[in-house]
Amino acid sequence: MKKKIIIFLILVFCLIGVIFIYVVNRNIKRQERYNEIKENIKKGVEWNLNAIYPKCSLITKHDEKERHLGTFHSIDLINEGYIKKEELLDIDKKSYCDAFVEIFKTSNESTEQNKCKIRYKIYLKCKNYEDNGYLN
Repeated sequence: MKKKIIIFLILVFCLIGVIFIYVVNRNIKRQERYNEIKENIKKGVEWNLNAIYPKCSLITKHDEKERHLGTFHSIDLINEGYIKKEELLDIDKKSYCDAFVEIFKTSNESTEQNKCKIRYKIYLKCKNYEDNGYLN
């Protein structure tokens, strides 16, 4: 009788282990896909900003002197040809993610075009995922 209980407990622990590994693996794949989508958006955003502000440098750190320059969504990048819609395909391979991008600019007013710095922030929204700060 004790052997049956021990075998049963081993099977239960194995089943729990398999379920745990499956869930962790699924979450890792999901996060990898969202990072891939963000990277696609990042490339499109930087291409767009370099076209609009060719003499400005792109920065990643917040500057206290920066001002909010504008916002756009991933549909704007698609319409302008900076990314393809397929690059936003969600993990379910049916729905598409959206991105909301905020643009900030820091510049010395006397040399606006030559010393400006542009920073952007990407917020992603997918079927089962949404970054804090995303605006529809």
